[in-house]
Amino acid sequence: MWRELIFVNKKVEQGVRRSLASGLVRINPDTGLIDLSPNAHAMGFDGNWLFFGYNTAQRDCFTWHSIMFNCFENFVPEFCKLRCYKVVVKARNFLDAMRFRNAVLAIPHTAGGLTPLQGKVGKDERDYTDGYFNGFIYCDGLEDAREKYTVVRELLDEHVEDGKNIPVIIKRTCTEFEQKHGPTDGAFWQSMTKEELDFQHLLEDIYEGIKRSSVQPDWLQNKVITDMMRWANIIGDKSWMEYFGCEDILTMKAVTYHEVKEVVKKRKPAKIKKK
Repeated sequence: MWRELIFVNKKVEQGVRRSLASGLVRINPDTGLIDLSPNAHAMGFDGNWLFFGYNTAQRDCFTWHSIMFNCFENFVPEFCKLRCYKVVVKARNFLDAMRFRNAVLAIPHTAGGLTPLQGKVGKDERDYTDGYFNGFIYCDGLEDAREKYTVVRELLDEHVEDGKNIPVIIKRTCTEFEQKHGPTDGAFWQSMTKEELDFQHLLEDIYEGIKRSSVQPDWLQNKVITDMMRWANIIGDKSWMEYFGCEDILTMKAVTYHEVKEVVKKRKPAKIKKK
C-alpha cells in the first residue's frame, strides 16, 4: 500500500517537482523513471573540473548531490554519509593543478593493489572553501582514503616539481553536506536511521541512477583548461604563463599617462591688439 501513498509525503512531492523544474532531469517514457534530461549536457560545457579515471560502480554523485540533497531538503544518502572520503590536493596555483593532473595521467597508480585513481582537479570558485584550485581523489571509506593519501603524497613528492610543498589532506563527504549538517565527527554522521534508509529507497524507486563516465573528450578538456587559465589571470596568478611557456596573452595592456616626464607649460592667451 505504501507505493500508492508516496506523495502523501509533501517532501517527496515538492522535491520531485523541484528536480523536474531544474531541467536537469526528465521522466523517461521508456523506463517510467526520472533520469538525466537529454537537454542537460552530461559533461558540462562550462564545468570547472578536469576529470580522470571513471566513477566507481557504487558512486552516483549526480543523483545523490544534485537531486537527493539539493531537491529534497538536504537529504544525505547512505554512501555520502558513511563511506565517502576524499584525498584533497590543495594546489597553490594553476601550475600546481596542471602538474598534478598530468602526473596522475602519466604515472601508473596500481601499486599495492589500488585501481587507477579516480577524481578531478580544477578551479574552485566556492566562497566557503580554501584555495582557488583543488584536486579531489574519490575514496570508499577511511582505510581506502589513507592508502590513496600515501599514493598521492608519493606522486607529488617524486613526480611533480616542487610537489613536496603542495599540501594534501583527507576530508569526508561533500563540503555542502558538512556545512548543512555539522562537522563530520559529530553524531549525525555515525549511522543511518531506518527512516532515512526507507526514504532513500523510496527515491531510488523514482529516480534512475546516473553513473556517468568521467572521461572527457579532448576538446572539452581544452575548454576547461582555458577557463582555468582565465580564472588564474583574474586572481593575479600568472603561473599559467610558465606552464604554457608564453607571454601574457590575456591581459589587455592599456596605454597609461600617469608617468609624465615633461610638464607642458600652459600658454598664455595671446593679447588682442586694440585697433
